[in-house]
Amino acid sequence: MGSPEQSLITEEHRAAIGRTAGPVELRVRAEDVQRVRAILDDDDPRYGEETGIAPPYILAVIEPAMPWQLLPRILPSGILTQTEWTFRRPLRIGERIFATHRLADIRDRLGGQYGYSVIMNVMTEYRDEAGELVATSLRTSMQFDPAQRRERGSE
Repeated sequence: MGSPEQSLITEEHRAAIGRTAGPVELRVRAEDVQRVRAILDDDDPRYGEETGIAPPYILAVIEPAMPWQLLPRILPSGILTQTEWTFRRPLRIGERIFATHRLADIRDRLGGQYGYSVIMNVMTEYRDEAGELVATSLRTSMQFDPAQRRERGSE
């Protein structure tokens, strides 16, 4: 079977846009901050127990797994291709954060190294106990059919 020549995204798939999951409770723990700072050899004085501020990359450590249940299954394989974070304020050591996920977009790509692929974006909002927005992340995943993958240099 060759690569599709038109979109496989249906109206039912598009109806999933806006679907949400969560909230999931997270905690910015001092031991996680210490561990990841040690791994990265980060001695930036802005972060740590002395200041009570966690480095922004701690979100990559504590963020919940990709909410795959939000994503319609269109093709057999999928990978997370990127995550982009935006922060409204610093995360504080010891605080509780609540993450809510929302399927933000579905689009497809005809051709490319993986043949036909479907790209989905999940927006995650991180709110503090008062409900104030602290940060967001936009995760992009790609679904593809490994049987359609082209070797580099072949056309």
